[in-house]
Amino acid sequence: MDLSIMEKGFEISILGMSGVFLVLILFYISTKIMLKIFSKK
Repeated sequence: MDLSIMEKGFEISILGMSGVFLVLILFYISTKIMLKIFSKK
């Protein structure tokens, strides 16, 4: 097993996981903002 291939795999998986968490955080923030906007009516 080549070590550089494993390093690239870890790099890609870390980038993928951080992307998923970024999307979840953005979804949470946008949901909070929408609740604040529409709950005033």
